[in-house]
Amino acid sequence: MPVKPHHPDAEAAADVPPHVIRQVLQLVASRGHSAERLCKGLGFTPENLCDANFRVSYRQTSLLVRRAMQRWGDPAIGIATGARQTVVCFGLPGLGMLTCATLGEAFQYLIKYQRAAGALTTNEMSILDEHHFVTEVNTRFHDPELEPFFIEEIFVSGVEVSRAMVGSHFRPARLELRYPRPEYAAAYSEYFRCPVVFNAPMNRLICDMAWYHCPLPTHDRYMQDSLQAQIDELLEQETPRNDLVESIMNELRGSIDEVPALARIGEALNLSERTLRRRLAELDTSYQRLVDQVRYECALDLLKRSDMPLIDIAMATGFTDARNFRRAFKRWCGMLPNQIRQGAPAPRLIPMERAGSNSNAAQAAV
Repeated sequence: MPVKPHHPDAEAAADVPPHVIRQVLQLVASRGHSAERLCKGLGFTPENLCDANFRVSYRQTSLLVRRAMQRWGDPAIGIATGARQTVVCFGLPGLGMLTCATLGEAFQYLIKYQRAAGALTTNEMSILDEHHFVTEVNTRFHDPELEPFFIEEIFVSGVEVSRAMVGSHFRPARLELRYPRPEYAAAYSEYFRCPVVFNAPMNRLICDMAWYHCPLPTHDRYMQDSLQAQIDELLEQETPRNDLVESIMNELRGSIDEVPALARIGEALNLSERTLRRRLAELDTSYQRLVDQVRYECALDLLKRSDMPLIDIAMATGFTDARNFRRAFKRWCGMLPNQIRQGAPAPRLIPMERAGSNSNAAQAAV
C-alpha cells in the first residue's frame, strides 16, 4: 500500500510517547555510547524521557534513529530494539492489554490506542480466514531508508510481547514484507521462527487463529471494564503539538520561576532568536503564549497536588506576589486558583485573542 501524501508539518507533530526512543537509547548505551550526545540538538534530553506527558515527533525520532544506526553498526538494529520491548513499554495501553481475556482481544485494544502506545506506524488487525488473523503495518511517512527499522521494531515488539503473555512457544505462521531482502535476512527467520517473504505487496504478520483465542493469565473479568474505563479516560486524545513548540516548553519547564530570554532557548536548540520568533509566528503562536501555557500547567499541578500557600505557588511560577498570580490565572482560564482547589474542573488555556494581549506587569519580559 503506497504511503499517503501528508501535510508538510505532519512529521513535526509531537504526538507519540517516546517509547521507541527510550529503547534505542538504552540499546546504544549498552555499548558505551552517550545518550546525551545522541539527543543533542533534537529538542529534548534523556531526562525528558522520564516525563509521562512528554511527546515526540516522527522527525525527532527518525533523526535519533539515524544517529543510533551509525553508532550501533549492526543493520539489524530494528530487530534488537523491538526485542527489548515488554508490555510495560507500551504504557497505559499495555496495562489495558493485561486486563483482556485473550491475546487477540489484547492486541485489538493495543491497536485502538496505538498512537498512545508510541507507534510510529499505522497498524490494523483483521481476520484473514477461518484459520488465520493478520496484522498489517504501514509507515506513516515515505522514508525508504528507515522503513525496515520501523517495520522490524513494530513486528518484533508484538511477537516479543506475545511470547511474554502466552509463552515462548508463540510463533507466527508467515511474515510478509514490502521491502527487498536485506543482507541480514537470516536474523528474521531466527527471531520469528516462520517463513519470511520479501518484496511482498504489504507488510503483514499472519498468525493461526488458535493464538487469537489463547487466554491470558492476567485477565480478571471483574476488573476489566472498570480498569479499562479508567485507562480510556486517561488516554483521551489531546491536540498534538509541533515538536519545536514541545522543545521550547521542555526548556521552560526547567526554569519557569525565572523565564529565560528567547535567545537562550535558541542556543539550546541551535536556532537564532530571529528564526525562533519567525517559526513560532508560522505556527500561529508566540514565546509569551508558551510561557503562559507552561506557567498554567505548573500552577494547576501545584494547586491540585500540594497544600502550598498561594504566594509560594506564585513565586514558583515566576510571579512576585499572589495578587498578580491570581490576575494572570483568571486571564489564563477564566477561573480563580481557589476554585481549582475546591475541586472545579480545570479548563483549557483561553486563546490569547480572547484572554487579551496585555501581559501581567509582574511577568518576566520575554
